[in-house]
Amino acid sequence: MFGQRVQAGIGATVSPADSHDFHDFLGRNLSYAYRLAAMALDDPIEAAAAVHDSTLAAWKGGAPTAAALDDLFRRQLDAALDRALPPRSGTGEASSPLEGALAGLDASRQIELARAYGFPAAADAAAADAAPDAALRELAAALGKAAGTSSGDGAGAYGSCATPSLAEMLRALYSGRDPGEPAPLALRMRLAQANRDAEARAAVAVRPTAANGWGFVFNTFLVMLVLTLVVALASVVNVRSSPVAGADPTSDPSSPLTITGVSMLQGSIDGPGVHVGSTQRTLVVSFAPAAVWHPASRDCLADVVGVVDWQGQATWLGAHAGHVESIAGDPLSPSVFAAGLGSYCESGRFSSGDGGTTWSQGSLPGDGSSQPAWSAFDPSHPGMLLAYDGRNIYGSTNAGAVWSARTTPVTPLAFDSSGRLVGWTPGKLFQSTDDGATWQQTGAGPSDRPAAAGATSKGVLIGVGSGLWWYPLDAAPSLIKAGSVYSIATLGDDAVVLGADSAGRAWLGTVGSTVPGISIAALPPEVASLHISGGEVAVNDSGAAIAFSGPTSALALATFAH
Repeated sequence: MFGQRVQAGIGATVSPADSHDFHDFLGRNLSYAYRLAAMALDDPIEAAAAVHDSTLAAWKGGAPTAAALDDLFRRQLDAALDRALPPRSGTGEASSPLEGALAGLDASRQIELARAYGFPAAADAAAADAAPDAALRELAAALGKAAGTSSGDGAGAYGSCATPSLAEMLRALYSGRDPGEPAPLALRMRLAQANRDAEARAAVAVRPTAANGWGFVFNTFLVMLVLTLVVALASVVNVRSSPVAGADPTSDPSSPLTITGVSMLQGSIDGPGVHVGSTQRTLVVSFAPAAVWHPASRDCLADVVGVVDWQGQATWLGAHAGHVESIAGDPLSPSVFAAGLGSYCESGRFSSGDGGTTWSQGSLPGDGSSQPAWSAFDPSHPGMLLAYDGRNIYGSTNAGAVWSARTTPVTPLAFDSSGRLVGWTPGKLFQSTDDGATWQQTGAGPSDRPAAAGATSKGVLIGVGSGLWWYPLDAAPSLIKAGSVYSIATLGDDAVVLGADSAGRAWLGTVGSTVPGISIAALPPEVASLHISGGEVAVNDSGAAIAFSGPTSALALATFAH
């Protein structure tokens, strides 16, 4: 409920200039408010807009205490929902008699019923018991009238306003509309950014201005100094205070890595265009939309991008990163790099500094005419991104904005968690501790080019035509599992591996850091029935995003034991 996390006692003051208070305010109210709005409006986009505007309006209202601020927010939200609810329309266009009857009530009545019956928690049982009799009576009368059994006082087929069946119908309706917790990542990030912008404006506004002479020069210098500090601090606050970067799982995954469940993010995707990546706090996924979404050819149309936060909540952002061919995420920051095609089929890159929520477009390394064959962030240096085009290694210290190039005789494969880069030439394996500037041979390798690789501190997992192989640093290689191997993602010295059997049926497993062997996870029926020819895995501490690629593709989320 509103204010359910209030820790300040009566009389505690709040200040719009305090970011900590703002995030505490959101923590008390945002999730409940968004769920209420989504249940009342039955439209997540309208709900997010109403909550966003109400939050900012309440925060700017200057309430003297936390309790007063929460009450102001509730009144602002009720007013926003009242405006957003369509005019009373009867039952003509409703999908059920109950929804038609609700639509025929005043907006205030609809909000009261959503608040009373939309939350099954014990804390809201009293609210349901104390639900306004007038709202229930009007709803029962409307239902009776629609059924032709109204007696004029709300009785009839649905009984009195206290009829248990009506309460059950309301709870079932709102349960189907309930988006759950937390509020969408995009909404939380928009609110955090709006607060940071307000703080920056306030910091500038409080500085006095001088009219002329040396006083003008001195004050101008002070203003410039303040602006410089604001910009510098904003870059830190942007990472540390945002819901994406500031949140973290309560513990690291257990070792050996164990998958506790696999759930669908998006299924029945037409074609093989599915990709995944991971940052420090988010998992980023993309898929090519169905052709019916657009009137033109889909070849160079932007893909749908989604962000999964560390709580497993997916937010679909729409077309923001072009027609994606690959995604690389930084394990030390919210930076993401996507290579693909722009709106006119030109090769390019899209980058994000906030975990995949917003994107900017730029050029690829080299001549920019082709996609890199491989790209990865160095897990020991934030923002350090490498790309390989078959002959040159390109390095960028700012997540792909500016590149430097050097030729290399070794094909880079994968980083381990310490930043050691493993490379390959036919029959040999190498390592580099300076991002591919120099290489040292570590032992024998496969003669065929690896289809996938994942490096650990003890060796490297490699997928070739014959299956998944383990190449330790101090022993002979061994075969772990036969079959096709499409992707290997390491987390410390453990790994998640995606492959398929000879019939194209997918398997997903984890490989531990001690005894070479693989533990196969159970897959949802929608995935187990697919026939795949490729795929990708991306991991962070919260879980793994998996792209199952084939004629019909799917995106899934795996959770780990902690």
